[in-house]
Amino acid sequence: MQNNPYDILGVSPAASKVEITKAVALAMKRKEYPVDVIARAQKSLMKPEERIIADYLRPILPTIKRFKASDLSALGQTAPNLQLLPQFDDLDQAIAQAEHHERLEREPLPIPVPQLLKKGIAACKDKRYPKAIKYLEDFCHNCQDPTSADYAQGKIWLIKAYQMVGQLQRAIALCQELSNHSHPQAKTWAQHILPKLSQEISRV
Repeated sequence: MQNNPYDILGVSPAASKVEITKAVALAMKRKEYPVDVIARAQKSLMKPEERIIADYLRPILPTIKRFKASDLSALGQTAPNLQLLPQFDDLDQAIAQAEHHERLEREPLPIPVPQLLKKGIAACKDKRYPKAIKYLEDFCHNCQDPTSADYAQGKIWLIKAYQMVGQLQRAIALCQELSNHSHPQAKTWAQHILPKLSQEISRV
């Protein structure tokens, strides 16, 4: 994978379907990549099974490495014909459909509360962080006993998921809340990880 779909569309691993659809329109306007490359990037990030591949292959390199070897040969090529990509027609409708799916994703999942925790932890271990966040947020919201060990465990995994997708402000806020929890191990963990999150956000 020469160019990662996230880099082609300029979105983060936490991008929703709405953000991806809007990013496609902006990428088409920028003309930084050929339209067929943009189309493949959109397809990769819209399909969960292909998005996992993009997550694993996403390079973590210093920004300067992106500019070591620049291929300018594309500048001499004729601009691509947009009619070759009918999937970009009715972009407003595509955005509306993506927003509808996003609203459905925000609705509470019809899953028993204990299962939400298990599914959230499993998704986090599989590096499916957006799905993990959905499960764990629903668990914490619906958990009847905020003083329980399960609730504290759900918060810990949610902090980890937030951290991995770059939502450091949310991770820090949740960590500050957990540092006052009655569960001693969770409290110790939160107090230990909080300075690291603060240092991480200062480097962003």
